[in-house]
Amino acid sequence: MAMNFLMAGLVLVGAATTPMAATQDAPLRALVERFEAARTGFDPAALDRTLAPDYEEISPIGDVDTRDKMLGYYAPEARHPAPPMVSTDIVVHAQGPVGIVTARRTISLPNGTTRSVRVRYVARKAQGDWRLVSTQYTPIPPAKAQ
Repeated sequence: MAMNFLMAGLVLVGAATTPMAATQDAPLRALVERFEAARTGFDPAALDRTLAPDYEEISPIGDVDTRDKMLGYYAPEARHPAPPMVSTDIVVHAQGPVGIVTARRTISLPNGTTRSVRVRYVARKAQGDWRLVSTQYTPIPPAKAQ
């Protein structure tokens, strides 16, 4: 009998915390989605709205780019077609005014191959608004043929 109450309690606790966690994650997920849409759309004004003033980025080749350098890369006149990309394996952690989102971004290249990077987005909440302070892209090597 006691075990049934314990199990029922655990189910209720799990049910009560899952929607709350999803609600807390939603603003960070939305921030990352806006950032990625602005990036692939070469929309520096939209990107600007997602970035903190002290933003810096570590590119897939290891360069450390300032906010201004990154925004310059996405100027409309520099636009080139972006291959389709999808995010999977999204994990969100938020603690007070700091949020971290980790995702796998897979790019479908024109030749039919795919490449993936692991992306770590770090955000800070200030004045009720989440902004990215850092993004790091780490290439994931293609699987080796066996």
